[in-house]
Amino acid sequence: MVTRKPISWFLTETGRKFSFGVVTASCLAFTSAKFIPHTILLDKYKEFVHYYSNGKPVELPKELQERYKQCLDILNVSEIHRKLISPFSVFGYDLFHAGSTTSKYGVAVGIPVNFTYKSMDDLKDHDIRVNQEKIDWTSEYGKKLADAIILPENVQKFAICREILMTQNNKVYFESVYPFMCIFFVYNVTHYINRRLNLYAAPTLARGILYSIVGLFGLGSYFLMKDMTEIYYETEVDKRLCELGPEFIESGIIFYEKLLKRNQALREFMGSEGERKYSKLGNENFFLRQPRLALIHRKQFFEEKLKESKEEETIKKDV
Repeated sequence: MVTRKPISWFLTETGRKFSFGVVTASCLAFTSAKFIPHTILLDKYKEFVHYYSNGKPVELPKELQERYKQCLDILNVSEIHRKLISPFSVFGYDLFHAGSTTSKYGVAVGIPVNFTYKSMDDLKDHDIRVNQEKIDWTSEYGKKLADAIILPENVQKFAICREILMTQNNKVYFESVYPFMCIFFVYNVTHYINRRLNLYAAPTLARGILYSIVGLFGLGSYFLMKDMTEIYYETEVDKRLCELGPEFIESGIIFYEKLLKRNQALREFMGSEGERKYSKLGNENFFLRQPRLALIHRKQFFEEKLKESKEEETIKKDV
């Protein structure tokens, strides 16, 4: 009696149909995982990243609500989109955004608690720790961290405007489609090569090598498209912020300078983990990918725009 290896079942017509069903289900699952948190489950996503105190969500302070409204006025956001965007107090010290103004489910913009800090006393009132250890605010890097997380009002407006602008695009839809595209690309290419070269009759190792090569190419394509999309929209947002005037350009320089200083301080406080996460200049360290624009490059972009703006003013005065 001849027995079939379990893997040979996938070469049958029934097995191939099953494989196609699994691939389709995987495509839908990965697409949903990207799309649903930014649309249908946006409120749940918001609850997950909300800042809590004593087990209860912290309301956004009135002064930050007013600052947020001022940012809407600066950006000339329409009344329809104003109703779609909801600010809230986010956990941590980074701003947050989710959703899209092109979606009926709206947008969530998270503003961190350090936007309420005005002096060193505010820092001491909060039990701020790095790796569960208290920070010595009198040390060199403690002072650098304190200076980095206390932001002037104009810089806060710049940061909030940046997050609002990051939601005024179709990034959510693009990033939701990419997994579907890449998985089906891998499936169809491997299926075509198998039929073309009759690899179904070849040893399992041959097909395994094919699947590995095409699979890695598909994975690389996904990360490339995702990273390029993020970088493209970050670049476009920085350009739009520069159009708001010299004051916003100066605020952009200060904002990115403070982010770099914060990361430099964290690099020191976090030890070997900090060295892996941040460079000496304060940039985020990535291995093969570049999921975001380097902070130093964004700062340099605003410095160049400020220089151009001053040169234009000088020319106008001379004329």
